[in-house]
Amino acid sequence: MVRFDSDEGIAREDDFTTEQLGPKNSERARFCTVESDGSQTSNGHAARSYDLGVRSAGIDARGRPVADPLPVRVEANPGDDMLTGMAGSRDRSRVRAHVRWLLAGYAGLAGFFALEGLLRQPGSASSLEAGEGDRGTTRMIAVAYGLAADLPLLARWLPGRPLPPTVAPVGLVVEAAGFGVRAWSMRTLGSSYSRTLRTEDEEQALINIGPYRLVRHPGHLGSLLTWAGFALTSRRVPVVGVILGLLGVAYGRRITAEEQLLRRDLPGYATYSRQTKKLIPFIW
Repeated sequence: MVRFDSDEGIAREDDFTTEQLGPKNSERARFCTVESDGSQTSNGHAARSYDLGVRSAGIDARGRPVADPLPVRVEANPGDDMLTGMAGSRDRSRVRAHVRWLLAGYAGLAGFFALEGLLRQPGSASSLEAGEGDRGTTRMIAVAYGLAADLPLLARWLPGRPLPPTVAPVGLVVEAAGFGVRAWSMRTLGSSYSRTLRTEDEEQALINIGPYRLVRHPGHLGSLLTWAGFALTSRRVPVVGVILGLLGVAYGRRITAEEQLLRRDLPGYATYSRQTKKLIPFIW
């Protein structure tokens, strides 16, 4: 501790003066924290103490004390600790909310796969045997499903800032809408709603009721909406982009192969395709 008395113009640290401490530490005294001890000097000025944060580290070759800088001690303001704790609590709350929405998205995805088992009729509709017209699209869709389901778990290693919190509940709404469209389509087609593309031995009837009045592939539309909603629950732009890309390519190839097969083997499909949109009502 160095004490400056303004009436005498001197500073002391025990028996060491600022001259003994050297010009460097004397200069430091000009910028240190000032504390008043309430005492008065002869000229009426308050005596002040300056904590230089130095200590004696020994004696040099000339018999002078060598100053050794002490670590600077910073006393935290209790209010700062409170604000830090509140900020940490808010961060933890946001993380928990993000996890809950993502788990809800996975729950919706589980319902999507359960729907396949509940509504798809046994027999040829449930068979995984693909015909020549399938062109590997069933396998491509299965691979896209697997990659898309795992992608949100890897999102923390992907670049980009999270989307606003409101995106997650919107994603659940989109997922539920896709779920409903998919179920409606499966119930409308019944036994004709097969897992793969192939030609049945018996003659198939053209279905143009229910959702098929608006689009030719409402089941695929329901699947895409379900996966798009699931992607939104992750609130990560890369996840949304990659999932939409994967499923868009897979279902794009599936629709192309399916259109060619139905135009060739299903009577009346060519006329029906001219009267309806392919995937998006009134647009495409």
